[in-house]
Order: sequence, then structure tokens, then C-alpha cells
Amino acid sequence: MKKSLLGSFVGISIVLSVDSISRVIIALYMKQDILMFSYSNYPGLLWPILLTVIAGFSAFFGAMFSLTYGRDKQILTFSTFMLLLILLRYGQIHILIDTESIFYPIVSLILSLLALFVALKIARTPKKTGELYESPIDEAHNDAIHDDFKNDYKENPPL
Repeated sequence: MKKSLLGSFVGISIVLSVDSISRVIIALYMKQDILMFSYSNYPGLLWPILLTVIAGFSAFFGAMFSLTYGRDKQILTFSTFMLLLILLRYGQIHILIDTESIFYPIVSLILSLLALFVALKIARTPKKTGELYESPIDEAHNDAIHDDFKNDYKENPPL
């Protein structure tokens, strides 16, 4: 459980750091103030779309880290990370609801959740069974060996 929680928190910190670094790079490139939550205050249509796509990718990278670090209890890790991600994206929507259009934050929330489910699909480990898989060739070989031992037993019975 500790690894699940730790992986979820580190995954959210990855999401925050990738989002923040991308916003800092865009602000330096545009020679503007750093807008840590805003999407549509950057000039043009390219930057809000780019920030929205980066939000989806950062959620994917954070989820992949969380799900691989907390591999033992993936459902708990997934649930915790999803709750933290929803709180993060909803917090952005709540902060921006009075100042700008919430179209981009809502699309970021949807892309983040889609990325989370894609990461779960990729990182999901199959359940281990107690049996070992044998191919038909191995079974035929084992049958041949068993028949040889049976024939040897008939020809030379033990004392």
C-alpha cells in the first residue's frame, strides 16, 4: 500500500512538473509572464492547444510511472492516481472559471483521464497461475518419454 500511495504522489508530481516546465518554456519563448494555470491567455490558437495536448501526455507519463512503481496493487494505485488527477484538473477548472473560457481545462481533464486508462491498459499485468504452460510439442515429447519408461518397465520389471 505504501508503494501505491508513493507511486501515485510521485506520478502527480511528474504531471505538475511537466506541465510547469512546458508553461515556463512557452512563457520564455513568447517573452510573457508565466501563467501557471491559464490556457487561453497566450496569444494565438497554437499555444492553448499545445498546452492541452501536453496535459494529456504528462498525465500518461505520470500514470505509467505510478502503475509500474505500484505494480503489486495496481487497482489501488490507479484509484489513488485518478483521484489526485481529477482533483488537480478540477482545481484548474475552478481557478479559471471566472477569468477565461473553461473549454481547454475541460478538454485537458478528458485527455488526462483517457491517458490514464491507456496507461492502465499498457501497464496491466496478467494474473499468474500456478500452472506452467506446456506447448503441444512438449506434451508429445513427455508422452514419448513416458511410453519409453513404460516399455522398459514391462521388459525389465523391478525385483
